[in-house]
Amino acid sequence: MKKSLPSYQTTHLYWKQYQNFFPEEVRVGDDSAPEEEWWEVNGVHLHIDRLPAPESSIKILFIHGAGGHGRLLAPYARMLQRHGYEVVSPDLPPYGLSYAMSGTRINYELWIELLVSLIEREYEKNGKPIVVLGSSIGGMLAYHTSARSKHVKGLIATTFVDTSNPKMRDQLAPNRLVSRVGKRMMDMFPGLLDHVHISVKQVSRMQLITNNQDLTRLIMNDPQAAATRIPLELLRTFLNKEPEVNPEQFTQCPVLLVHPERDPMTPLRFSQPFFDRLRGEKECIILECAGHFPIEQPGLNQLEAAVLRFLQQIQ
Repeated sequence: MKKSLPSYQTTHLYWKQYQNFFPEEVRVGDDSAPEEEWWEVNGVHLHIDRLPAPESSIKILFIHGAGGHGRLLAPYARMLQRHGYEVVSPDLPPYGLSYAMSGTRINYELWIELLVSLIEREYEKNGKPIVVLGSSIGGMLAYHTSARSKHVKGLIATTFVDTSNPKMRDQLAPNRLVSRVGKRMMDMFPGLLDHVHISVKQVSRMQLITNNQDLTRLIMNDPQAAATRIPLELLRTFLNKEPEVNPEQFTQCPVLLVHPERDPMTPLRFSQPFFDRLRGEKECIILECAGHFPIEQPGLNQLEAAVLRFLQQIQ
């Protein structure tokens, strides 16, 4: 008998607890839940949430960060679908429901390859241009992905976490012992340590992911999000990733940075230097009163307005 695939609708219902933290009009329920798809690619069973909008002239690829998954972002995706935009949200393994096939090594390069492949697949379906939207470390991941794909026509990020900067690595880690000594150990002994699995909570300041204690607790305990254990190879390759295209030479597409004002996890001063180096068309909007995971007003409404304005310009 063929094994049934996991599903956010039938087997993994934890995400429903997030809905009360969002305005009622963008909450996701059984009647408005994303369509679920599976795709075997690059040695991964990739789970994809899709919020369709057949008349949409562009598609939005929504990229989660560390300790997250596609379904966690569904209310934001629903917000965009309500305005006529199609949104595609993959789970990057080992987060969410996606999982690697036997022998597949999960690292940061695999994440980029998965996203580039998904963009190619989506573009081949109907030729609609792609806008990538990255949340948290997904912002920098969106940048790396955009630098490789000719189909990306717009880049939106909530932060730019450039881990080639040691000060950024210090900011992300709970202490300098982890950010410096821990990284040195991973770099020295990859053969020994790459396959060790740990929780992202052990090597980051996940307690700052939101400014709401109840929501933070939910994400920290989510078995598909922050409670998932990741291989050290993923962490090592993430920390060592340098931009393949320097921001001074990035001309692929316009860039919108929608940065939360009250983000203790990745404050604006850490995203600003990378953003300032971008020489192409760009804009920065500060989301007032919003935390790293923006649910607060007026920041949430400002996020919606800025993204919609950007998308209209792309069209």
